[in-house]
Amino acid sequence: MSGTSLPIEEIRGEFLEALKGASPRILLKAPTGSGKSTGIPPMMDDAGLGENGLIVVVQPRRMAARLLARHVARLRGSELGREVGYMVRFERHISSRTRIAYVTDGVLERWLTDRPCLEGVSAVVFDEFHERSLSGDLSLGRVLDLQEGPRPDLAVVVMSATLEMSGLREYMGESCRELEACGRQYPVEITYRPSRPVSDGRGRVAPPSVWDQAAEAVREAVKDAACGDILLFMPGVYEIRRTVELLEGKPWLGGWDIFPLYGALSPEQQNRAVEKGERPRVIVSTNVAETSLTIEGVRTVIDTGWVRQSGWDPYRGMDTLHLVRISKASAAQRAGRAGRVAEGRCFRLWSEAEQAKKVEFDPPECFRVDLSGAVLNLCSWGVADPEEFRWLDRPDPLVLQRARHLLASLGAVDGEGRLTETGRRMTAFPLPPRLARLIVAGQDERCVVELAAIAALMQGEGVEAKGGLNDDLRDSGDYTDFQAEWRAVGKALDSHFDAGVCGRLGISARSAREVWMAYRQLLSIGSRGHSREVPEPDFLAARSSVARALMEGFADHVGVRNGVAANTCRMAGGVGGRLSEGSVALRGLHFVAAEMAELSGKAVETRIGRCTLITPEELRAVWPERFSGGEAAVFDSGLRRVRLHQRLMYEDLVLEDRDRGDAPAELAAPILAEKVVDGTLKLVKWDHAVEQWIRRLNGLSRWMPELELPLFGEEDKLVAIAMVCEGAVGYKDIKEREIMPVLRDWLSGWQAKALDDYAPVILTLPNGQHAKVRYEEDSTPVIGLTVQRLFGVAESPRIARGAVTVKVEVLAPSQRPWQVTGSLESFWRNGYGQMKKDLAGRYPRHRWPDPSELDFPRSSR
Repeated sequence: MSGTSLPIEEIRGEFLEALKGASPRILLKAPTGSGKSTGIPPMMDDAGLGENGLIVVVQPRRMAARLLARHVARLRGSELGREVGYMVRFERHISSRTRIAYVTDGVLERWLTDRPCLEGVSAVVFDEFHERSLSGDLSLGRVLDLQEGPRPDLAVVVMSATLEMSGLREYMGESCRELEACGRQYPVEITYRPSRPVSDGRGRVAPPSVWDQAAEAVREAVKDAACGDILLFMPGVYEIRRTVELLEGKPWLGGWDIFPLYGALSPEQQNRAVEKGERPRVIVSTNVAETSLTIEGVRTVIDTGWVRQSGWDPYRGMDTLHLVRISKASAAQRAGRAGRVAEGRCFRLWSEAEQAKKVEFDPPECFRVDLSGAVLNLCSWGVADPEEFRWLDRPDPLVLQRARHLLASLGAVDGEGRLTETGRRMTAFPLPPRLARLIVAGQDERCVVELAAIAALMQGEGVEAKGGLNDDLRDSGDYTDFQAEWRAVGKALDSHFDAGVCGRLGISARSAREVWMAYRQLLSIGSRGHSREVPEPDFLAARSSVARALMEGFADHVGVRNGVAANTCRMAGGVGGRLSEGSVALRGLHFVAAEMAELSGKAVETRIGRCTLITPEELRAVWPERFSGGEAAVFDSGLRRVRLHQRLMYEDLVLEDRDRGDAPAELAAPILAEKVVDGTLKLVKWDHAVEQWIRRLNGLSRWMPELELPLFGEEDKLVAIAMVCEGAVGYKDIKEREIMPVLRDWLSGWQAKALDDYAPVILTLPNGQHAKVRYEEDSTPVIGLTVQRLFGVAESPRIARGAVTVKVEVLAPSQRPWQVTGSLESFWRNGYGQMKKDLAGRYPRHRWPDPSELDFPRSSR
């Protein structure tokens, strides 16, 4: 029986009462350390639910499901896999006698497809629901539908330490019973340690690496004799490895064990990290240690405040993996790990100001991941329109639409969103839609063995260990990157997945084992159980079929290398990226990539990997309707000439581009003109006089509309430049061509005369002085004269038949502007006296009459 010391036991009576009656729904908020994950399922079993069917406890993470099942089995005095068991991908410890089963949300989602009414299940408990995985959201919605339909006997419990209860309470309906339990959380002292820039030894200052910063926090923590074990949160596996290597070399950690902890480790390695040993330990973990089972002995948490978060860009059709700051809720969960068994301390490697700016909760997964697999499952559940599903948080309709578009392009759904026969076959495989489609294509192309191997490889985290695969595993004759990866799996299998042997070959033994298990599973489904033997893929013999299937499944991932020696490429859809090191694509030109991901590190880049070499002819045979081609005039930026190119296009991707020499002048001139307009090329004689002509014309057309003069806009500029470029093929032909002759021909004779009369270049003033008129960008006319040359000019001059006043820059004898005025009358009245007072002494040789001596007509004074 479960221990009575758990705080969750305080609500046992309320909880068991809530379980009574038809269709029980319970929403339970229980803080960290309350024992909900290990206490609630046994309570349900004690209440008799386990006699009626399986009590399924849903966890977002495999490690949590495995460790919790083992812990509860021990508490119940039972062998794991009997009364209490678990089921995660490739691991099943459940028997006919199992009453409590811890499973991942992905496993439950799969069960809902294979067993639509969850036969044999009496209750579903959604634990740590605040993590809001997509599978968890889908499964909860589907389970509630079942409870309201064919399974009214099903009990549903949703629980977490950090639930936003109001929205979920409304979602679960009026019949939902809301409970809250007290926790067993000891005080945790929070210490903020923001990073400080350090010198790199070359005179440059930069922030310290996250592992250096964490190591300093560990060093401070171990000075306290009561620090207990240390749990250090890192954003990803790479940072964990760097941190472990750094800490293992520190003399002040002598006598301490240092363990990594992340999902891809073997169960044995994970067990060693979480189980209390004889020596103090530092556990360096991803966010898998945020929730669920208490790690005994931890009294100090060091939190870097970052997580490496996967996502999906629906607009470019690629995965993303970015380093992001954790939410306040995650920070609270992490800090709480230090106060599970005693008072603790949490070092936060950021400032209090940064803490205040954090978002309250992480966004649900349905807002940031690919929804095509979810939509395919919804279709298999009979939900043709995914927007009609009972979403807790409704995804962007555009993202749902793009998911449906992908499924339609794979042939999984019809125009109405209903599942096709191909789609039905795809749902048989526990794979994302693209990979499921590969297996179906393999069945049709009679290369299911090879494509099952490819799908298994893509389901894992990659068989390459740190440093990459040994070069001996690659062959110069390979046409796909999957060949080297499969050789690695074969070598690992031959060694019985020995970590030492695999490590020397650059192979991750754990990942290779999972690939092998996935391969066997997929093959058993794909071959419809016709053979018990596990055949070996023959990639060479199946080359054309494999390439065709990959082109069908990844039609939007076709790419072309940027030159023979480049490791960069262009992809369909306008995406550019960098090819993975060692890829076969580095030996070819055209390829289809099974993996595209945007990664953030020192910079954000798109990584293209798992490529297969193809030819344009092979691609055209699969997708003839996506091809186009022909001759096109193209500006060569190196030659600065317009060349004629013969192009072959796959959608918007140029597959082949052959230079056929200079383009005809009639094609070249408009392109040269565009390059002049966008600033790529400069016309030497498109000068100040040209711009003044344009400003004069545009100004006069507004000032005197009765003249019906044309405006000169950007389109007119392009036409004029095209006229300048007529007969030209290269920049040398147009660089110093005259512009004004073209502009003079723009206007008729009387229009040109009107322009000169009413928007003149030179003005003759009443005192006989001549002034050059400058037209500003908005066509405002301006003249600039020294004050002495303005004596005798009582009023501001006007142009355009008096419709427009000319601004006057009154210059000092030094030719510097003293005042800009739109009213000379005002200047003579109010400004001249002050100007004389300030400047007459500095310029005594210049005439400075008193204001009263200025000779203006009486009407102007």
